[in-house]
Amino acid sequence: MSKLRVIIFIIIISLFLSFKLIFLNKIYPGVKVASVDLMGLTKAEAREKIEKKIFKDRAKLLSFKQSEQNYHIDLSKGFIIESDQAIDEAYQFGRTKFSYPPPNVKIHTNFNKQFESSIQNIAFAINIEAIDSQLKVDDSQINVTPSQDGLVLDEDELKVKITNYLNTGLIDNTIPTKKKLPNLNYEQALSLKQSLDEIKLSPIQLKFKDRLWLLDLETALNLIDIESSNPSLASLVINDQNINIPKIKVGKEVIEDRKIVLNQKALDDYLNELSLDINQAVEEPLFNFDGVKVVEFRPPLEGRKLNKDISASLITNAILAKQKQIELPVDITLPKNKLTNDLGIKELVGRGFSNFAGSIPNRVFNISLAASRINGVLIAPNEEFSFNKTVGDISSASGYKQAYVIKSGRTVLDDGGGVCQVSTTLFRTVLNSGLPVIARTAHAYRVGYYEQGFPPGLDATIFSPNVDFKFKNDTSHHILIQAYIIGNSLYIDFYGTKDGRVAKISTPVVTNQTPPPPELRQDDPTLPKGVVKQVDFAAWGANVVFSRTVIRNGETIINESFRSNFRPWQAVYLVGTQ
Repeated sequence: MSKLRVIIFIIIISLFLSFKLIFLNKIYPGVKVASVDLMGLTKAEAREKIEKKIFKDRAKLLSFKQSEQNYHIDLSKGFIIESDQAIDEAYQFGRTKFSYPPPNVKIHTNFNKQFESSIQNIAFAINIEAIDSQLKVDDSQINVTPSQDGLVLDEDELKVKITNYLNTGLIDNTIPTKKKLPNLNYEQALSLKQSLDEIKLSPIQLKFKDRLWLLDLETALNLIDIESSNPSLASLVINDQNINIPKIKVGKEVIEDRKIVLNQKALDDYLNELSLDINQAVEEPLFNFDGVKVVEFRPPLEGRKLNKDISASLITNAILAKQKQIELPVDITLPKNKLTNDLGIKELVGRGFSNFAGSIPNRVFNISLAASRINGVLIAPNEEFSFNKTVGDISSASGYKQAYVIKSGRTVLDDGGGVCQVSTTLFRTVLNSGLPVIARTAHAYRVGYYEQGFPPGLDATIFSPNVDFKFKNDTSHHILIQAYIIGNSLYIDFYGTKDGRVAKISTPVVTNQTPPPPELRQDDPTLPKGVVKQVDFAAWGANVVFSRTVIRNGETIINESFRSNFRPWQAVYLVGTQ
């Protein structure tokens, strides 16, 4: 029995050694490369057989079909095969690698320029480009054109088919294509249109504290990127002008779901304009009291800086996602010091303002002079303030110039025209501060200056010595008056110590309106002959009433009404006679 085993072992060893000897430096049975049987071939012989098979039998004119149309690719000179790696892999089978069944190793091909040119010719013939939707904006009317999918040659898949054919000799002759989607499809464009329609009907509100800016349709369209680009991602048509949209980016954000962009420079410019309104340097407080009047005063001012990066993102989202309101992000820097003194002047108690756009230079001068006379004045606790007493004499002797006033029912030049702009503004500050009004008289007729941005009835006239404006400081601390002009607006601030009072002012109610009388023309020897200048505008007569309630710690401390009986007033023209 043991002798038989030895014989069998010797036979197996002999067969194994014979197999090794027969296939020394040759490829084992069953192994193929590119479907070519390489059994018993050396690497060089295998390379020769593969190249002969591929270049002689398979490298020929191939026909492909798409929509009943035939397209041809000549493979005789269109590619280079890389067989060495495949032959090495085939040779290693049975030596370092084992699998069943034996492998059919694929060769790699490199296509040359001639082949690529053939591919491009086919692509040129069959490609149908996608059509983007267009947003057409004409006189604020926004319309959307339909989009259309495209059809293009799938070049990568065609190369895979040809490579498989070179490896197998089998070919699927249908042209592989794929759908090409528009960069801006109808749904995306419609969504953007809806956002713009929302902005058209109701502009986006940008808010910071009590400030408000409106981002309307015109502004939104200006922010959409309209830089030319070829090829473009999408197209925008504004008033028949076709404009390309080159990229999908808003600020630093890429917009994936709506392929539309806000222009970075336009957005920066818009935010820079907002920054001019918002940004301010931090200022430390200044208080210098000479015993009678505050000669130097500066309230503490927080530093503000608009965060433009976050604002850009918020504006982008608002335009594309139909948001209606944005709270602007502003970085705040607080002053290092607080306003401290023995008089209790530490914070803003109330503010009033009025506009005087359209005033003649002398009127503006008188407004500034009268404002300077009350600026820096301190009002002690329980002290009654008199406008006439504080401002003093209003005449040329005290520095005032002549401007138009109403005197004896006529519009005439007289000293101090415009001082009532100051008393009116002071009245508004007192109302907002919740202080008690002691004496107030409305003008005889409605004055246009006092209704610039305000309803009628929020005015106070003075005419020394008989008509005065008075109020009382009923707080337990001093009140400092600060009067200043910015542009065509006069501001009057009260600084002191808040005691919790809150003033609520109703909207004035206008009744019994009567039309103005016919216009009045008056000779003016100071104007050249033939010159006509309007100095008063027609105003309807009316009765106006509004109420004010002041509440402190839940208790009503003031509940009053203010009435104005305005006479109708005619338009007045000065006619030059010089």
